[in-house]
Amino acid sequence: MRRLAASTLALALLATPALADDATGERRADWLDGAIIAGAVAASLAPMALPLRDRAMWDTQLFGTVDGAVCDQFSRPAAQLSDLTLVAAIAAPAAYLTGATIDDADGDRLVIYGEALAVDLALAQVAKYAVHRPRPYLYNHGRDAAQYAAAAGDDGWRSFYSSHAAMSFGAAVAGAYLLSASDASPYARAAAWATGFAVATATANLRVRAGLHFYSDVILGGLIGSAVGYAVPALHAQGKPYAVSRDDLAMAGVGVFAGALISELVPLRGAGPTDHSPAVMVDRVHVGPLALRDGGGVAISGRVRSRSWARVPLSRRPPSDDPAR
Repeated sequence: MRRLAASTLALALLATPALADDATGERRADWLDGAIIAGAVAASLAPMALPLRDRAMWDTQLFGTVDGAVCDQFSRPAAQLSDLTLVAAIAAPAAYLTGATIDDADGDRLVIYGEALAVDLALAQVAKYAVHRPRPYLYNHGRDAAQYAAAAGDDGWRSFYSSHAAMSFGAAVAGAYLLSASDASPYARAAAWATGFAVATATANLRVRAGLHFYSDVILGGLIGSAVGYAVPALHAQGKPYAVSRDDLAMAGVGVFAGALISELVPLRGAGPTDHSPAVMVDRVHVGPLALRDGGGVAISGRVRSRSWARVPLSRRPPSDDPAR
């Protein structure tokens, strides 16, 4: 998270035509935007110095059994891939908002873009340290999940809400907004909305497949991130803010569908339920003689049980001697 905050600040510093010439030729200092970015990054780092107050597990989850099903998900490759898609989600708008050289307008757009990311990061960090929600892998009894929890330590109680989802969706909306408000072609604008939302959705879904977040974490993170991604550029608008069109929303919807589908179908080692028992099990089998009117036979009886993810208990707790505790 420290690297993510540093990267956000570095992105803003790269835009240092923030001290750019305005139309009158006088130098205009965007010191306020720089102060907001620096303050937001500082606010995202400050909570890390606070000790963890509570390690209580939650008996119920925000989305009930939908969240409960995530407790059996764990995949290190999914976590690593989500980090890569987050980098792509942040880097793509920074690339298409600039040309071969960064002029004054590009610098202003990058500053606004960096400000949106910094605010998103700060809000997510404050929520994580205020809520203390256990991550799904703390409810997981698998060996890999337990080892990961032991290494992660206090980060196991930083589930709500997903900063990966907030940052990736914030980057998608802020980048597409700033591009759409410029003189870019309709094809470029459509590509920005579609690809941005596809990568953001993939990032959010991979966090769930990794066992690092619940669905409620990534959905709320995506909504808050999107709101910030729109609000920050809108507040900087010279005049009426850009109104998102139906075409923009349609391309964003296409991106969400594509990102969810691809990220769900990509094969990942360790992804999926850690309980590999069959969905239908037969036990208490009895074999014995069976008397019939016309002869005899063999009787076989037993009990059939089916596994239901809807009945996964949400109050599962690590053993008291578990290092994750």
